Amino acid sequence: MTPEHCLYFDGKFIPARMLVNGGSIAYDRSFSRYDYYHIETADYSVIFAVSMPTESYLDTGDRAAFRQTGDVIPIPKRVLRNWEMDAAAPLLTARREVEPLFRLLAQRSKELGFPPAEIAAQIVKDSNLHLVTEEGEILRPTRKVEDRVVFTLPAHCRQVRIVSRAARPSDVIGPFLDDRRHLGVLLSQVTLWDAAQTQDIDLGELSTSGWYPLDGGLRWTNGDALLPVETREFQHSRMLALRVVAGGPYIEDDRATIAA
Repeated sequence: MTPEHCLYFDGKFIPARMLVNGGSIAYDRSFSRYDYYHIETADYSVIFAVSMPTESYLDTGDRAAFRQTGDVIPIPKRVLRNWEMDAAAPLLTARREVEPLFRLLAQRSKELGFPPAEIAAQIVKDSNLHLVTEEGEILRPTRKVEDRVVFTLPAHCRQVRIVSRAARPSDVIGPFLDDRRHLGVLLSQVTLWDAAQTQDIDLGELSTSGWYPLDGGLRWTNGDALLPVETREFQHSRMLALRVVAGGPYIEDDRATIAA
């Protein structure tokens, strides 16, 4: 079963990846290639695979990615379906409903004698937040005041990368959390100033790499976000303040410092 394939519980479908406990439900990484056959019924249905209730194939637009072998060539009817109108049962991904089932299955796995999942890495809260200039110079914070992290930018600096650890909530909190974004830090404000002026950089206007879409005036980085800071001619160093409202937990990894 692939991670995205759904299992059927109490009248609802839940993606298998959200129930992985490392014991009774685990990823098999012993091979990298395999043949996979979809089973499609006239109507999208609940079917049983080795006594496990699961789903038949629902064509939501990915049929063109299938590989056909043999002399028989199908002529698809190309009637696309969707979860809202054609699902045999509702799709469930909300943490408040998935986590209790995850905990129940994890406890059952333990009672059945499956070994506990190995801890792959240390979980840390420190974001290791820093900047990297165009020349590859690493800039550490000069001071921190509550949620504001302040950096000194060298003269003639035109852009910096906001670099930090990044992690997927589904990895560091649990697979029952349906958030697989690689999240760095969540910013509410970016301020640039020198002796002459102070300027707030509009987070919503940033179109450079490394940023997730603006959400309620806040914006996540992916751990390596490009920030232009060239606003006018300048000859002296300037200050850059990042207001960090959230971040972490993270998986400890010395690769958090990214070279230019």
